[in-house]
Amino acid sequence: MTPHTKHLKAFHAVARLGSMNKAAVELLRAHSAVAHSIQQLEQGLGQALFERAARGMLLTEAGRILNRRVEFAFQEMEAARTELADIYSAQGLQPRNAPVFTLAVNERRLAALVALAEQKHMGAVAQQLDISQPAVSMAVRDLEDSIGLPLFDRSGTLWQPTAAGETLINHLKRAMSQLRLANAELAAMNGQVSGQVIVGALPFGRPYILPAAISRLHRKHPGLQFTTLEAPLKTLSYALWCGDIDFILGALSPTEMYPDLIQENLFNDRMGVIARAGHPLGERPALSLADTLSADWVLPRAGTPPRQLLGAAFAALNLPVPAATVESSDLSVIRGLLLESDMVTAASSHLFHHEISTGALQRLPIEMAELRRSVGILRRTPEHSSPGAQLLIEEIRLMRGMPTGSTLSAAPDS
Repeated sequence: MTPHTKHLKAFHAVARLGSMNKAAVELLRAHSAVAHSIQQLEQGLGQALFERAARGMLLTEAGRILNRRVEFAFQEMEAARTELADIYSAQGLQPRNAPVFTLAVNERRLAALVALAEQKHMGAVAQQLDISQPAVSMAVRDLEDSIGLPLFDRSGTLWQPTAAGETLINHLKRAMSQLRLANAELAAMNGQVSGQVIVGALPFGRPYILPAAISRLHRKHPGLQFTTLEAPLKTLSYALWCGDIDFILGALSPTEMYPDLIQENLFNDRMGVIARAGHPLGERPALSLADTLSADWVLPRAGTPPRQLLGAAFAALNLPVPAATVESSDLSVIRGLLLESDMVTAASSHLFHHEISTGALQRLPIEMAELRRSVGILRRTPEHSSPGAQLLIEEIRLMRGMPTGSTLSAAPDS
């Protein structure tokens, strides 16, 4: 269970000051109210967060785990307040000390704010959270009133976040991800590796590496649940930065938008020409890339990295790029076309590992040295990763150089 956000300010004050009385004075709250917040957190988490000793309130191991994550979360919200200062100043306003900057807001209201930014439709948010539309509207209005800035533009049919709204919501999502990490770490502390691991899956990681790694880890820790999200790298990188996903696996390209993300290369993957078993080209005694020009090609969409790599390979031999009979990046479509026709494609062998290992497809004997891609992981720092995500990354690292029979080579250590 994720910690109740409205009690975190009191918890943090007690942890910092080592005393409920001092925390009550600082927060201008009754001692009983502070004690109630601590009690609610401990009951909700099923963990004692403090040792009540003569020398004060001392954090337990569970308390230290939670306090560390709460501090990260508060740092995110303080960053939001700092970034909003420019917007306040431009409108001639003074920054406000709104409760949201210490997450002292009911988590249902915070969830409504984030969901509205994603769905942009109040009815969809109400249905998603199983609350009424007036409740969603009230949650947003109260948050706007507290910080003194509009968070959404309501001029159209959709609710579009304003600059202030985007700033607040981005940092809010990162803050809330810290609380989810706290929950996972508390479970791991008790020997329960559980929770959800969400992976951004790019094409080069989906067909073999990720399923095999998940299967291995599930056998070791059946309490873990896994979700994969398929989207362009740009979309997944933003979700990773926000804390919506744990890491990205696949063929990566340099990203400079989020400097606090870490790119780890696992291996270099060499693409080749793939065709069905028994394809006429495969029966030639000597085969060159020029011989494939007469074939019907299934090509990735124009402008994608694989298409650009293929163009470079043909250009290196002063050959024209073959015309695309079919343009597609959908592996299921490409697989079906290769199996049911004499079409060919340029792809990594491990994308079709099972079909090649069973003899349904083959890699044609053509050397294409220019067609190399770096496959790796894009992640946050280990301190901002869940125990389950770190275990899955370790399983993927153990598969470096796999699958058997493919053309994978370990990337140089960086």
